[in-house]
Amino acid sequence: MGSYGQAQWVLLFFIYSFCGWIWECGYVSARKRQWVNRGFLHGPWIPLYGSGAILVLFLTLPVREHLALVFLVGMAGATVLEYVTGAVMERLFQMRYWDYSKDPLNVNGYICLPVSLVWGGFSVLLTEVLHPPVERLVLAVPQAAADGMGLVLTVLFTVDVTKTVQAALDLRALLVSLSASSQGLSAIEQRLRETFDQLNQGQELFKQKMRQLEEEAAINRDWHQAERAKRRELRNEFFAARLADWRNRKSQRLAAFQERSEAGLELIAKRLAEAAPEPERIQLEEIREKLVRVQESIRQARADMESRRDREFRQAMNILSRNPSAASRLYGDVLKELASLRQDSRAAKKEKGEPDHAGPHQQKP
Repeated sequence: MGSYGQAQWVLLFFIYSFCGWIWECGYVSARKRQWVNRGFLHGPWIPLYGSGAILVLFLTLPVREHLALVFLVGMAGATVLEYVTGAVMERLFQMRYWDYSKDPLNVNGYICLPVSLVWGGFSVLLTEVLHPPVERLVLAVPQAAADGMGLVLTVLFTVDVTKTVQAALDLRALLVSLSASSQGLSAIEQRLRETFDQLNQGQELFKQKMRQLEEEAAINRDWHQAERAKRRELRNEFFAARLADWRNRKSQRLAAFQERSEAGLELIAKRLAEAAPEPERIQLEEIREKLVRVQESIRQARADMESRRDREFRQAMNILSRNPSAASRLYGDVLKELASLRQDSRAAKKEKGEPDHAGPHQQKP
């Protein structure tokens, strides 16, 4: 290995990154019985495998004649690299792009014993079977050609990394924003509940108004369910339809909050008009101020929902489709909600016999 130059190391990195991509895609696609383009990046390479292979070649050089030591040293080196990479990526993106939390003998979900043993096996396979012919191939490439190939691959890789990291940062921002939005809706609901608890719910007028709103909400739910079923039958843009449904559910929830707050304000206005005692009037004025603030929160939440772009969600779906085991400790609920959009659109496509990918015919926002 001492005869390698910079270009040779670069080519080895990309060769093993490509081999790792072939392995990951083949393994996951076989398990899911459908093609899955695995990896954090868009291109046909998974740099963790390339980096791991280079690291293993360095670490096992002194013990190359002893397979047991190659196994142990390669397993330890690759495991440490996987742990560090996983921890750094989660710190940067607030997401785990692989998660071994459900696997036995795992450490913080970044590594686990079964996968570490696989790394050890790969180390032996690499040094004894794969690397000798790869080494001969790389060394047979003329230096000028190796330099040119290395430069082109490095440029393509850099562009891929730049775009993918930006997309991952956008996904993190989307998770943060959606999580805040979800918490905001829950806060609005809680404030409405607390506000109505302050009102005299024993009044028949209030009970009738709430029953009326509940009946109207039930009718609206039935109508929207029927509309969603029609869209699934008539539209080929499954993900667009599913995303529209998701937004519609959020809008319905906000509309229900708006109706409840308006009903509360109407009730307060009637009770104030009845010349209520001064202590009760003061309490009613306080509740009315709370409801007005709730309505302002509803308007802000609606504006936030309307400002979201389809491109944000499509970009997130592309990342999640390549990393189906992605997880997040901070934004797990939102991540599951996003994943459900992808799963539901895939299920709809299967029912219609459509391919499970976003084709060029889809309109860009």
